[in-house]
Amino acid sequence: MNMAKVNPVKSKLKWCSIAVICVTFVSATLLTPALEQRASAAGEQKPYPQQVSYSGITKPNHVTQAQLNTDVAAYYNSWKASYLKNNLSSLPGGYYVKGDITGSADGYKPLGSSEGQGYGMVITALMAGYDANAKTIYDGLYKTARAYKSSQNNNLMGWVVADAAGAQGHFDSATDGDIDIAYSLILAHYQWGSAGTINYLAEAKKMITSGIKVSNVTTNNRLNLGDWDGNSVLNTRPSDWMLSHMRAFYDVTGDQTWLNVINNLYSVYTSFSASYSPNTGLISDFVVGNPPQPAPQNYLNEFPETNEYNYNAARVPTRIVMDYALYGDVRGKTIADKIATWIKGKTSNNPNNVKDGYKLDGTVTGSASGPAGVFVAPFIAAGVSSSSNQAWINSGWDFMKSHKTGYYDDSFTLLNMLFISGNWWKPAAGGTVPDTQAPTLPANLAAAASSSSQINLTWSASTDNVGVTEYRIYRAGTQVGTSTTASYSDTGLTASTSYSYTVKAIDAAGNLSGPSNTATATTTSGTTPPSNLALNKTGVSSSSEGSGFVPAKAFDGNAATRWASVEGVDPQWIYVDLGSVKNINQVKLTWEAAYAKTYKIQISTDSGAPANWTDVYSTSTGDGAIDNITIASQSARYVRVYGTGRGTSYGYSLFEFEVYGTNP
Repeated sequence: MNMAKVNPVKSKLKWCSIAVICVTFVSATLLTPALEQRASAAGEQKPYPQQVSYSGITKPNHVTQAQLNTDVAAYYNSWKASYLKNNLSSLPGGYYVKGDITGSADGYKPLGSSEGQGYGMVITALMAGYDANAKTIYDGLYKTARAYKSSQNNNLMGWVVADAAGAQGHFDSATDGDIDIAYSLILAHYQWGSAGTINYLAEAKKMITSGIKVSNVTTNNRLNLGDWDGNSVLNTRPSDWMLSHMRAFYDVTGDQTWLNVINNLYSVYTSFSASYSPNTGLISDFVVGNPPQPAPQNYLNEFPETNEYNYNAARVPTRIVMDYALYGDVRGKTIADKIATWIKGKTSNNPNNVKDGYKLDGTVTGSASGPAGVFVAPFIAAGVSSSSNQAWINSGWDFMKSHKTGYYDDSFTLLNMLFISGNWWKPAAGGTVPDTQAPTLPANLAAAASSSSQINLTWSASTDNVGVTEYRIYRAGTQVGTSTTASYSDTGLTASTSYSYTVKAIDAAGNLSGPSNTATATTTSGTTPPSNLALNKTGVSSSSEGSGFVPAKAFDGNAATRWASVEGVDPQWIYVDLGSVKNINQVKLTWEAAYAKTYKIQISTDSGAPANWTDVYSTSTGDGAIDNITIASQSARYVRVYGTGRGTSYGYSLFEFEVYGTNP
């Protein structure tokens, strides 16, 4: 489906492919005061440098920690002189990070974005104690973030900063900027406390719960693109997947939503990579659909490479590896290790050979004359999860500390330098205290046989001081699977056989709970499982979007193909001819991002072309994804989905339309 929006696009400029990328470098001031003399003008609790060493993380070792700290401070001085501004005549005292945008600015002259504001607020909170004015700067950045509130949700920031009062509250939001801003407020709370003029913690909680959760977390536990986007869409930007940020959100709110989102995004990444980048671990700038797949080229009127690893996705390795570094989630290490292994081989272990764009299979598409910092720095960050990458990390550090080209490259390079040098600390009481607390025991484990070869398990969720990442399922004491939810289906079993189960919970640090209670069930004697009566049968629809989206695609058993109607027209329908009258009792609909909110299931027993339809199910609250509908046993030859209200502005689209029952 064409899901482009009319509003200004929230995107990341292709700096090295556009002539205006060159930002004049302003020479850094001398490093004063000395790093050993930490400033404490604002009562910093975690003054720079913190130089944390995280378990399993490798730092550059060709220079001392003191030199790493000095390199970061020098880069910060340069970044601050070039991009940190407080010259808004329309907002005295308001600071912003100067940078370009893409998309329309609605007649305003853009000076910066919420993305840059988020970068600046994180950087400033981490550099406090080196920069004696950090708190003043941070509060000024926050003042601008609140003044330029989103037109859709005033707990979020609008995309564009412009020196005009009319720009304040005029623009809608972009997800990544708001996640960084909310996270920075948590950093500020642990840096300066929340008893001053700004209650940082209270503001963080409000922005997390009433802003980001309401407007950016979808019903399918993904992140949408901004508060202008839908709450049930499947389109998402992986560079917004700031997993360690969301763990901090969970820490301060106790809201399980954030752990659910983290677990789902890992699942999306794993599924995507298995299908599209098994050898590289790369992911595309935008991901759509279920199962997840690359967005089409020029998605949302972005540059053509939106289906590749480009200027958005370039930031992903940092987002992923930080979850392993700060919270110990080995899923982050697995992804980072694959990416690091691939890029080292691709570049002959030389960061200077990194290109500014790759297809998902690793083919080079970038055309810049030199490496872009926003590509190189995250690839170096990916390497820190293994000591075997030491040479890569050392040469990458030397590249980063002297590479300066413009706002986007430099801001993200500085963030990576803070992380790699150990100066990005975990925002929690005690900061770097390791998590040694195991989750509580899973409770109320129950087992029920659903067939001669399957037993379904359910239990009450465990709790944890940081967060449960998954459950391990044991059959007769041997692990047989894992689940990120409080349920599991054990398949491939023997008929008429008794099986006993226990479940354990594990957190991101690898702490394993004790076993649950034991639950036992016996498989049934062995009846033939129900078959999909609609598989490969003839389908007919009211319309089709094109030759690749005909009705037969909904009945082919292939979850990657789909039927799609024309856009923007109601009603629309699709039916299947079962070939003869059957007894049906179940319909399963697997929707694409364009789904029906209001629809009916109808049946007919007509012998020719169906003309007489009987309603057997209706809803006005459809939310997409998978609808598994049980109905009273009915005789039917034709089964129709009749949609009268769309859940999006586009059309109706089904990956699969399945019908179950028996022959009469």
